[in-house]
Amino acid sequence: MAEIHAFRGLCYNSATNAGMADLISPPYDVISAEQKKEFLARSPHNIVRLILPDGEHPYEQARRTLDEWIRQQVLITDSDPCIYCYHQTYRTPDGDEKTRKGFLALIRLVDFDRGIVLPHEATLSAPKEDRLQLLRSCRTNFSPIFSLYSDPEQEIEKYLDTFTSSPPRAKVRDSDGIENSFWSVSDPETVSRVIELMKPHWVLIADGHHRYESCLLYRNERTIEDADPDAPFHFTLMFFCNMNQAGITVLPYNRAVLNLPSFDAASVISKASEYFSIESFESQERANQRLPASGLKTTAFLARFAGDSRIYVFTLKHSSGLRRFYPPETPDAVQTLDINVLHKIFIGAILSISDEDVTRQTYLKYYKSAREEMKDYEAGKLQIAFFLNPTRVDQVVEVSRAGKKMPQKSTFFYPKLMTGFVMNKHQ
Repeated sequence: MAEIHAFRGLCYNSATNAGMADLISPPYDVISAEQKKEFLARSPHNIVRLILPDGEHPYEQARRTLDEWIRQQVLITDSDPCIYCYHQTYRTPDGDEKTRKGFLALIRLVDFDRGIVLPHEATLSAPKEDRLQLLRSCRTNFSPIFSLYSDPEQEIEKYLDTFTSSPPRAKVRDSDGIENSFWSVSDPETVSRVIELMKPHWVLIADGHHRYESCLLYRNERTIEDADPDAPFHFTLMFFCNMNQAGITVLPYNRAVLNLPSFDAASVISKASEYFSIESFESQERANQRLPASGLKTTAFLARFAGDSRIYVFTLKHSSGLRRFYPPETPDAVQTLDINVLHKIFIGAILSISDEDVTRQTYLKYYKSAREEMKDYEAGKLQIAFFLNPTRVDQVVEVSRAGKKMPQKSTFFYPKLMTGFVMNKHQ
């Protein structure tokens, strides 16, 4: 049972700030060094100063900045407990316009083995430690964790439509052309109804695994000194999105291989023929058209090799031989997942890249943008560029409910939630 709560959000004061467009940013983990400079230049109060602090003691600097902004009333706390509706209207890479709808509230932190909050990706220790240090210093959830729940009848959306049909509290078109609309809902009856409707649901973390696990670690630390089961550190900020809506888009998180010793493309392709049917194309457009069709019933992915002008589509010959690559009793949903087949067979068995090297990203590079990956491939920086079909939401759910995890960076839920509309400061 998901236990959610309304809260008095910490928000930018519209009376002392020129515009939200100059104050918000994407989540910390997708901001490049160049983008950080751009956000810092937009406003002395841009949220990047809190989520990616600078200085010799960056976490302490973030706390001092936060305290100063609150003292100056750059940031103010809402007077009433609210839930916050958040919509994003965007275009997919194919040009379709969609609106993803959801709401923000607090959720009680629970360990994954409870089956209430489900992860779907493996995590790394360094990002968790970074977010833990920031949480220890600032005692504030700056960015919401993005979660999915299943409500085919869309009861909650229908209930909140009355409020989201009115003018939003903030409306921002960001630098990617995405329209972000934000409402606060303080009506006690509505808040109580939404809380009640969420009780039967489990939630799946779509984005923000490192932040959620950092919150768990922080909760465990604080519980030693404070036994109150309702202390603020038992809760975190979360965005709740119904997976049964048309506004959900998952893009592939592509991989590339580089710096692999003794690399020989012809030998790799020959080894791959044991496991995959292989088609080659002279036209990138034709290969791109072939990939989704090839992936309808089994694993398929596209690959470009250094020094070879052809484009290859690899299609798994059969899944019966997959079991030898997995521990006993691994569910079929895990074995046949495209990203797992790529890692277990191609990256592991064919290229002999170890799990340790994958974790350290010794020979792998990850790409959210196929365009950026092609740019690096054409510049001669990559030995192999892999392009995948996107993981479907139902596959993510099936793997998670089986108690398993995908490799890091298996999904890219698009667009990213913006940080800065509302924060949760532990009172």
